[in-house]
Amino acid sequence: MYHWASVVLALSLYLPLAVQIIKGQVKQNIATWILWVALDTVVWLSVLVQGGNWYLPLTYVIGGSFMVACQVRAGSIRWTLFETMISALVIVCIIGWYFSGPWLATVLSTTGMVFATIPQIKDSWIKPQDSPVPVYFGYFTANVLSTIAGASWTVEERLYPLACTILCGVIVLISMRRPSSQSV
Repeated sequence: MYHWASVVLALSLYLPLAVQIIKGQVKQNIATWILWVALDTVVWLSVLVQGGNWYLPLTYVIGGSFMVACQVRAGSIRWTLFETMISALVIVCIIGWYFSGPWLATVLSTTGMVFATIPQIKDSWIKPQDSPVPVYFGYFTANVLSTIAGASWTVEERLYPLACTILCGVIVLISMRRPSSQSV
């Protein structure tokens, strides 16, 4: 039940976020979304092969791909050296999977996803008003549900959703603060 609740909640968050992106009401880091899709794909496939908690990673692959398309349509594209380094980490994840199996690929790609979130965290810190707090709170909740849905405390069941829970929680917290230029 928790698997499907997390999937339905996560999917329901993509449409309002897409509308906000296309209308220019919120800014998202396209490089972060591209990297998330790439890393989520590795997580999804590696967890699927292990028979683990794969529902939410697949949802994020589908929804993230939709977000990338919306950002391309909105013309909000930015790529730096940092995003290039994270892209190299995606390749390391795939090589790790090839040589060491899906367990290491899950660990590496989840770690890569954490690093890939740093540009979004930075953007949310600099301009918290541009961060869609309700959407990220929804993702936080979906990740909590997926973490609860894990059958055991193993890498393939809970590492990815727990890491996503923490990251979304951080984005929510820093996005709820007032920008430093508006502080009293």
